[in-house]
Amino acid sequence: MTSATTQGSPSPGHKEEEWTEDECTTWPADNDGGWNATNSDTKIKLDTHAPPGGWKKPSGIKVVAVIFYGRRRNVDILDCYLQQNLVHNGGYLDEVRFFKHTVNHQDLEYLHRLTSEVKGYRMVDPYICDYSCMWAKLVEDNTIYIKIDDDVLYIHHDAIPQLVHTRIKEQHPLAVSANLVNAPVTGLEHFHFGAIHPFVPAPVPSTKPPPPAKQPSWRPSQTPLYPKDLPQTNFSVFPDPPYAGHTWHLLAGDNSRTLQESPAGVNFHRNAGLHDLFIQAYQSWAIGAQQQYSLLRNIELNQISRYFFGTRLHYLHANGSAIGFDNDDKDGPGAEQLFDTQYKRTNVIFLAMWGHDIRAALPLGEDDELALTIYKPLEMRRPFVVDTRAVILHYSFGSQFQGMRKTDLLDRWRALANEIACPVKNQKGPWDERCPGI
Repeated sequence: MTSATTQGSPSPGHKEEEWTEDECTTWPADNDGGWNATNSDTKIKLDTHAPPGGWKKPSGIKVVAVIFYGRRRNVDILDCYLQQNLVHNGGYLDEVRFFKHTVNHQDLEYLHRLTSEVKGYRMVDPYICDYSCMWAKLVEDNTIYIKIDDDVLYIHHDAIPQLVHTRIKEQHPLAVSANLVNAPVTGLEHFHFGAIHPFVPAPVPSTKPPPPAKQPSWRPSQTPLYPKDLPQTNFSVFPDPPYAGHTWHLLAGDNSRTLQESPAGVNFHRNAGLHDLFIQAYQSWAIGAQQQYSLLRNIELNQISRYFFGTRLHYLHANGSAIGFDNDDKDGPGAEQLFDTQYKRTNVIFLAMWGHDIRAALPLGEDDELALTIYKPLEMRRPFVVDTRAVILHYSFGSQFQGMRKTDLLDRWRALANEIACPVKNQKGPWDERCPGI
């Protein structure tokens, strides 16, 4: 088979690590991960919620994305969205900085090559940098830092402009998070506001083997509904993956009744407290996977607004006067639908902060998530909020990873990125050999 070697993609012979069935592809890749790139004939057109005239980057403010880097499989997909949002490509990011958080030589080799090839990318430090080290370097004035985890695999085209304008317009919150798909706090709201669909894992193969490898589609509509002749009552919050590279199917009906038969529905249907619901959503790979297939369906249906559950917030000083709106931007975009997390622990996977606010909050200690979402907001009397119009996809918590990587989701997110974010010269191929039996 002819392999395609493209900028930022793996090339034949690059893979040196021992392959396992847990890191595999459903694509028609050869033993070196080579594949034939073919562009989709039908490009999806997604609405924008930009203001009239489109997004316009504010002058006099530097916007820097910061990636805590460790995994090339993820960053190879994220790369397309980062490049799409660079200033010289019409976006808002003046620069993307990578902090190394791995000793894997292949991951580091990929990062060195990527940062040397892409204008606007750079490594901050030649040494491994921990959380406290990273935040201590993000203190420049007139700079908005957007901290992004390296397993963010989808960034809606409005997300970064939306966050920037919200950060400028609403000054009072300490930090503004994106609306995270696959995260406990926001996932609870996505369930209640109708963004979650009743997807369930493929049945365990009996005599019929898994489907053959083919050029993948990220579109859930091209996967058949779950077979009607199989029971729909055995889905649990912690199922065993049926096989490596399996997909998920939508239950017929796609309604609140069938949702109760899916992993997310089972979790919320239990007589459990709020804390238990959050813990299950954090630990369960099935709930995380269901949220991701639901996002793919919402993207395909062009219904990203299903995730917009917030409202405009008004913070007051003790004397009753308003805190918040910047006088120069009070009529501009941003801060339309915010969600105050009320000092609950919230994930810091994708958030915007001013450099001077980071400096004022230092030191953050060993757990930056607790510090930025609970301790420092309480201490500084400045809440942590979510901009629900800035939708992004988070692939996996460590507690979910073993099950998540046995799905075909990584292949689906790669296929979506190739269609909507990666230019022809930067189409992404799989890193791994084909999944057993596919």
